[in-house]
Amino acid sequence: MTKRGKLKIYFGYSSGVGKTYTMLKDAHQELRRGIDVVVGYIDPHSSSETMELMEGLEVLPFKLIASSKGMLTEFNLDGALFRRPQIILVDEMAHANAEGSRHEKRYQDIEELLAAGIDVYTTANAQQIESLNQRVTETLKVPYGEKIPDFIFDCAERVELIDLPPEELIRRYREGKIVCRERPENITKGTLKKKNLDLLRQLSIQRTTERINQVCNWS
Repeated sequence: MTKRGKLKIYFGYSSGVGKTYTMLKDAHQELRRGIDVVVGYIDPHSSSETMELMEGLEVLPFKLIASSKGMLTEFNLDGALFRRPQIILVDEMAHANAEGSRHEKRYQDIEELLAAGIDVYTTANAQQIESLNQRVTETLKVPYGEKIPDFIFDCAERVELIDLPPEELIRRYREGKIVCRERPENITKGTLKKKNLDLLRQLSIQRTTERINQVCNWS
């Protein structure tokens, strides 16, 4: 019987706090230890600082899927299962896969990798956790369609909280260090208002603490 792989989630309150950056740094550290590490999928719109960290790491080719919007790039699950590294990095756990993929959600791809005995590093934001999704939507008046079930978050081998003061996150957006679809002068509107970031940050810390308590109660 194949031993189940271990899941590590880099968790934060917002895009831009450094989840993917930290995940890639850890991958380099594992590589130096002689661990077989492969990058399965990193958001190609990540910051230049983050993308530079992919240098020196083996990168799995994307899977191309034809759609009405043109060719879409998705995580290559079959390629990952064939390559079978010890650790694979799969960014954006809550991502909804393109039509034509084997699974509807990327977290389902990750579950298949874990069942095959492959350790997975991935990323998630507070508003993507199912139990927090509706609360964030109602409070901030911003819908978040992509989400992951709580049991996956709670059953992860490790959750690392990646934190950054909201003021620093807003500064990084203004300086263009984080890829953003909004104009720089508008970044403090909507979700990126400081009071909203404060709420998301509080929820991420609270949810991480709840998970630690649950793990302690189970042990």
